[in-house]
Order: sequence, then C-alpha cells, then structure tokens
Amino acid sequence: MSSSLRSDINVTPLVDIVLVLLIVFMTLVPALPKALSTVLPGQGEGASTVTRLTLALGREGGVTVVGRPAEAWAAAVLAHRGPIVLRVPPDLPLSAPARVLDQVEGLRPGAKVALVAWTG
Repeated sequence: MSSSLRSDINVTPLVDIVLVLLIVFMTLVPALPKALSTVLPGQGEGASTVTRLTLALGREGGVTVVGRPAEAWAAAVLAHRGPIVLRVPPDLPLSAPARVLDQVEGLRPGAKVALVAWTG
C-alpha cells in the first residue's frame, strides 16, 4: 500500500459557493430599493435661478470678469450674491489665487468661491 499525497486543489466547493452567491445577487439586486435619489447641478427646480460670477486670473496676475464687458471685478463681486468661480492657470504659484481669494473674502465675507484650473 503506497500512500502518496495529492497536490491538486479541489475546486468543487469554490464553484458551489460562487454559484450560490451569483444566484443570491441576481435575485436581490432588482429588489433593492432605489432610495438614493440625487440631483445633479443644472437639474431640478432651482437650477435656473442660481447664477455664478466667473472671474479669470491672468498669468500676469490681473483679474477679469468672464462673459461681461471690461469692468472692475471688485464691483461685480460686491453686486453679485451667488457663488463665484475663479479660473486659475494651473502653472501659477499658489500665492496668486490666494491673494484673489483674500480680496474676495474682504469684499464679501463668507462668499463661496470655487477654484477651477483653466488653461484657456
């Protein structure tokens, strides 16, 4: 009687478990509640009422208002009550947009400003 060890793996229990899990997930996924409803920006009831003021920081450090004729950007920030978007070239040092953010905070304390890296 020679006893030798088998070195191959029995995959039958693994296949059984995978098939059971597959059947469970196939039956549960359609029955899951669709509880997480989200509203993306630009959709919903109040989407058209929110206006953004877009400022652009130039490579030389000047700030302009995008989409409007040339005007003082500080006056536009004071007159605007919605969120503000600041377009910044990505290769500028961080001190340049920080300076503009400090100026906006001085003009409108608590203003919401979003920074956008913009190459155009």
